Formats: sequence, C-alpha cells, structure tokens
Amino acid sequence: MTNQTEKYENYPAWIVLVYNLIAFSIYAAGLYLSYLIWPWLALAFLAYAIYLEVAIYREGCRYCYYYGKICVAGRGKIAKFFMKKGDPRKFTEKTVEFKDFIPTFLFSIMIIAAGIYLLIFRGFDWIILGITLWPVIIFFGNQITYGQLACPHCKQGEVGCPACEYFMKAQEKK
Repeated sequence: MTNQTEKYENYPAWIVLVYNLIAFSIYAAGLYLSYLIWPWLALAFLAYAIYLEVAIYREGCRYCYYYGKICVAGRGKIAKFFMKKGDPRKFTEKTVEFKDFIPTFLFSIMIIAAGIYLLIFRGFDWIILGITLWPVIIFFGNQITYGQLACPHCKQGEVGCPACEYFMKAQEKK
C-alpha cells in the first residue's frame, strides 16, 4: 500500500505557526504559574525550558533530514545557525524508550503541581484551573498534532524517526 500523503521539503508556515503556538502556550503557562508562586521559580522554570530546547537541537535537529530546512517546529532552519550538522545515521539509529519522555513529562508535571499549589494555597480560580489543565489537554492533543500535521508529512519519517514511529505506530509505514 502506498502512502499518498504529501511529504514536505519545508513545512508550510501555518503548520509551523500552529505547532509553535501550542508549544509556547505551554511555556507561558508554566512561567505564569511559577511566577505567581515566586518570581525566582519562574526563572528556574525558564532555565529548564531552555535546557529542554537545547537538548532537542543537540540530540535531534543536528542529525535530522530537516537540518537547514523548515521542519514542523521550524527548528531545522534555526539549528543550522547554532550547531554543525551531525551524521544522519545517528538519528535513524535512535530508539525511544519511556525514560526519554521523563524530562518532558517532568515539565508538564511542574506546571500541574504549580497550579495545584496555587489552587490550594491561594484559593480556587477558574483561570488557574484552566492553565493547570492545559498540559493535560495538549498531551492528548499531541496525537492530532503529530499524527496529522507533523509525522505524516515528514521526510525524516520515511528514513527513520523514533518520534514518527511512536506517533504513527497505528498506521502502516513504507
């Protein structure tokens, strides 16, 4: 069975925009909630977010097909300015295990914990509740984001991508 989904050499701007609005909304939620607890905590949260972003560039972008191109997140184009291209085989040989998701889960858990803290110790607030639940909503929405906007159109997925294998496991691959 052939896959008729168009593969993008460079992702369309609207997909990059949607992807990044979702990603930055998570960062904003965490920064806001942690700032309400203690401004210095917001700085620590920001430092962790930067650490996670750098790790993505270092461990993924530099080895990806989209290095120097516009991937779903736009990172491929940016990576070219900050690091040298790595051996693409390193990307295709990588496997994803549960432990690889722990830093990202920790990020969301910190947001949820900050929200719960605020709801308990500062009183109930619908806005705080909504911001607290946002990472949970996004977690389930990622199946749509990756399953429809990102992975089906990704050229790296054709060669081998641990994220694509995870999000597209229900669909037949080439």
